[in-house]
Amino acid sequence: MKQVQLPCCMGGVSVTVKNKWTNMSKNKRNFIITELLLGVLLVIGIGFIAYNKLNEKPERIAVVMADVDESHSAAFKYGMKMAASEYGVDVVMISKENLNNMSDEIDVIKQEINKKADAVVFKPTAEKMTEEKSLNTLIRINKKTPIMVVGDQAGSESFKSLNTVEFDQYSMGAELAQKLLADNNGTLSGKKIGIYCENTESDACKKRIDGIKDTLAESGCVVMWIVSGVSDTGEKINLQSQRKVDIVLAIDDASVVDAAKEASDNNLQGALVYGIGNSTEAIYYLDSGWTEALITPDEFAAGYKSVVGLVDMLRGSRKYSVEEKPVSYQLLTRKNLFDEENKKLLYAISQ
Repeated sequence: MKQVQLPCCMGGVSVTVKNKWTNMSKNKRNFIITELLLGVLLVIGIGFIAYNKLNEKPERIAVVMADVDESHSAAFKYGMKMAASEYGVDVVMISKENLNNMSDEIDVIKQEINKKADAVVFKPTAEKMTEEKSLNTLIRINKKTPIMVVGDQAGSESFKSLNTVEFDQYSMGAELAQKLLADNNGTLSGKKIGIYCENTESDACKKRIDGIKDTLAESGCVVMWIVSGVSDTGEKINLQSQRKVDIVLAIDDASVVDAAKEASDNNLQGALVYGIGNSTEAIYYLDSGWTEALITPDEFAAGYKSVVGLVDMLRGSRKYSVEEKPVSYQLLTRKNLFDEENKKLLYAISQ
């Protein structure tokens, strides 16, 4: 309490005035001061975090693939672009010429990491087989900088210790053969078949051929030949020079486009073409009637998953699993080509 002597007009009466702050206990005053300081610090902390977020550079993901500018890569690139936009990362496409082997490709990967790439999407070229020394180098790099292997070689035994996004190659071959059977009432008795692939030694091609052979084992057909698009000497194979067949199964994009073009030029002696492909050219030949059916891998999903998988690893939100479900595919025919369920797939391919 504090006594105050008021002026004489009030008769000199002493009045007691309460000063709440003075009266407040020391502990309570300290508590209020502490709370105020904590509030100020909280506001400063939030502001600092927000400032850092605004000035924080997004993760940089380099994409090393020799066929980055090819039309069959359009959907894959579009998938990566959508994932990059959604997750706030920078995806940089690296287009390099003269990538003659895996060693050349790894040199490019090293260059991009030196340029501050946080992670790498790597699509080994189908024609090039893996080299042990280069593969070991890739594995060492992956321990520090995450690498996602994509494309036809991703499912090979060579890359089993790396992160991969892959297709079920065997199932795609089996599905193509099943469609062929369905179009022929379940029997191919006496039919002669040729199998055409860009590289018959690639892991993807071998698995697709296994799926075809297993499915057609009891169908009564005869496989007359299995050829690569390019010979051992580097010369392009001429389909006209192959023995006459009733059906050509062209089991990758380059092969189905080539076979369909030959059919349109009347160079296949009436053979029907069934294939696996995902380019605008492959879709064109299907729509034009030069291909009977087309198995189309969902490359958009593959591109999307490759970026998301790397983002998950970079940000530690979860550990990417190589056991994840393979990327899907779609069976396209002229009849269902423009169905509602296929519109998104066609849109991605056309990007």
